[in-house]
Amino acid sequence: MLEIRPANRLFVALDLPDAPRRALAEVAVRLAADLGGRAVPAANIHVTLAFIGRAPEEAGPPLAGALRAACAPPQRPLRLRVGAVVPRPVRRSARLVAAEVHDEGGGLSDLAGRLTAGLARALGRPAPPGASWPHVTLVRFRRPVRAGADMSSDHERPFDVSRATLYDSHQIPGRPPRYEPLLSVVLGDPMP
Repeated sequence: MLEIRPANRLFVALDLPDAPRRALAEVAVRLAADLGGRAVPAANIHVTLAFIGRAPEEAGPPLAGALRAACAPPQRPLRLRVGAVVPRPVRRSARLVAAEVHDEGGGLSDLAGRLTAGLARALGRPAPPGASWPHVTLVRFRRPVRAGADMSSDHERPFDVSRATLYDSHQIPGRPPRYEPLLSVVLGDPMP
């Protein structure tokens, strides 16, 4: 049974293989130095699929069921590629810098849609409006900044992702958050 702590901050992410994660961590360090932000540590680099936020403690089992259902067959491992590195929400007033993620083999948008709908049902909330934005956050800023630096990424080769994880983000003042994995599911595994 999945237990979640009272003061949780939950999200679901795709776990990256080591090579693209290291390459993106290097880009994050370079951009943070250029722009004066805080680089996301290599251990925290992931593809964000769905941000949940705070959930009631009793929501653990329904959230686990939603994640398992979204990742069950016919889902298969995903072939992804890192795209442009972009400031968000806009270049002249960025709160973060992220790498876009492109789906090379199909399936990412379907997975994100099933996951978003399942999580909303599990929590009794409406699904968030609009399409999901799969991305990898690289740099965060305390205050909005003008992001005019070279925003290129050195990792453009496709890679396979085979696991989605429900994380709890432990916020630590003045330090990067610590992401606690609560449940990992292999894409395409039958539901237990």
